[in-house]
Amino acid sequence: MNGCNAVYLLRDIMGNIFLLIGHRAAGKSTLGRALADARGIPHIDLDLEIERRVGKTAAELVAEDESHFRDTEIHVLGDIRSREEPAVISVGAGLREYPSGVFTIWISRDGWEEDALSSRDRLRPDLSPEEEITWMRETREEAYRRAANCRLHIERDCSEHEAAARLALLADWLEGAVGSAGMRRSWMLPRDAEDVQRCSADAMLFGMAGVEIRSDRFTDIPALDMPWLASLRTDEDGFFQRAKDAAAFDCDTSLLQKLDLRGLAPRPLILSTHPNDVYKEFFDHLISLPTWIEKAWPEWKDFIILKYAPRVKSWIELRYAYQLYKVYEKQGGRITFLPQGKSWRWVRAMRLVAGNESNYISSGCGEHSHLPPSIDYFLPHVQEPAPEVFYGVLGKPVEESFGDIFHRALSLAADDGKSSYFKIPLTAAEIDNCLHLLPQLGFRGLSITSPLKTDMVESNFVGCENDLPAGNTLAYVKGSFLLYDTDEDGMHAALEEIEAQGIEAGSALVFGSGGVSHALRRALEHHGWDPVNVISAREGWGKYANTSVTLVVDASGGRADASINAPRAHTWLDLRYRNVSRAPAGVKHAFSGMTFFKAQALAQRRLWGCAEVKEHPLLYQEPER
Repeated sequence: MNGCNAVYLLRDIMGNIFLLIGHRAAGKSTLGRALADARGIPHIDLDLEIERRVGKTAAELVAEDESHFRDTEIHVLGDIRSREEPAVISVGAGLREYPSGVFTIWISRDGWEEDALSSRDRLRPDLSPEEEITWMRETREEAYRRAANCRLHIERDCSEHEAAARLALLADWLEGAVGSAGMRRSWMLPRDAEDVQRCSADAMLFGMAGVEIRSDRFTDIPALDMPWLASLRTDEDGFFQRAKDAAAFDCDTSLLQKLDLRGLAPRPLILSTHPNDVYKEFFDHLISLPTWIEKAWPEWKDFIILKYAPRVKSWIELRYAYQLYKVYEKQGGRITFLPQGKSWRWVRAMRLVAGNESNYISSGCGEHSHLPPSIDYFLPHVQEPAPEVFYGVLGKPVEESFGDIFHRALSLAADDGKSSYFKIPLTAAEIDNCLHLLPQLGFRGLSITSPLKTDMVESNFVGCENDLPAGNTLAYVKGSFLLYDTDEDGMHAALEEIEAQGIEAGSALVFGSGGVSHALRRALEHHGWDPVNVISAREGWGKYANTSVTLVVDASGGRADASINAPRAHTWLDLRYRNVSRAPAGVKHAFSGMTFFKAQALAQRRLWGCAEVKEHPLLYQEPER
């Protein structure tokens, strides 16, 4: 661990390197210059640097010999990297090998495909344009996913200023994660043998506890020059004896007969159980193990850490498992609670904040159903100071929500990071069980996504001061949740943005009849839009297909293609976080939903009693061009 700390100090002195990767025409060079200017460090466009050195453009070199050009990219990038000088580096979309030990951000922008085909030379003229885009995705995105520490998504119609502000925030957060308490308590988990080097570099870069080497992934223990955790996950003899240089041990309790600590110096020993059910017998067996270890190897008694990681299948099971863990913890037991399953990853983030002693992080970025979350998932929550109060978004899906970044950023700015915000998957059938547990975990406010906005009204754990047909915000007040609808605040702000462009109120169509449609209708009518008609996205435009309208609001959530047989519209408002489609031909003004989302989130913060934020880079929204 001392070696890692030395790297932190060295990095503080020398500065950091930020590598921007992603598809062509995604905006890497433009945003790279903005980030470099904001930090007062050089920006290096790798293609231009190669041109300066070689005397030919990247396009010319690719045309001559693409394989040689890719080798040149790696060589020149390696040379720049070896200087260890702070810089922002924007690299080409087809880079074959990504360096480790630098902060790597994947720039992902809606509409890059169209710009890549219209403004750049074709890479595969033997393919149709659609086939070329598919080829780029299939051959490059997995490499981006493996190399990146986080992904910056830029929705269509997002201003350059706004995108630059988000990039600057992610860059700050990557630096803020280095050496934080949450990272120091985490182990990097390689996917395979090829992933060990990158995991080692990331663990060193972020100041993590080290790298986890699991017996079910590695036949031979790789040579590592940093702390590592030896995890027994297979029925084999002598694993810990072979792993005598490990900084810590982890033994699955189903393999205790293979636990051999003879002659080994004591060090952290994690006894982890992963039962398929949450029966109390499994838990009782786990908490009985310290006594057994003490009898067999008394010198290890003060090094034991229990990890309770059941495979949880419902909120009822989660409640029960949490109660078992909490009772033992209150009695003075030393235990970590990490429920297994993608639906419970937010619990991992909460436990990391609370002091979990055995967190695992996967390399790369993005969701992987069979792996622990990657660094980008934890990034908002490892920013110090540790939060004391929790908020979250409920629904399914919730992965595309911008809320965890937005709310955590405002909390860090306004109230010294006292709150954090989690994405919590939930179906309508489990609303009551969820709302029964979350206050016990410290949650004081919740945002509700479209699938659940109407169902919340019927919950036994929800009260409503006003007679609402649907709601998107829950505030925990005096021991119970109260339902509100801040979507109306969001729509008011979106309409004010539209009206600021000189667009006068007229007829409006809302595509999508879900829970948000009620608030949209109220706001539209308040601003004088008439008539306002709400269309079911599942049924399509129907009789409105050949009509003309002033404004279309796409509130389908991406569950239907609003552009198919769409009416002729002067203005188009798309209420999606990601994968925002180009507005249909003939639309004069197109707006993203970010103004809507920010306004309703600020209204939520007021309901939750959070400190007010008057100015913040994420609150700025440049007028539509």
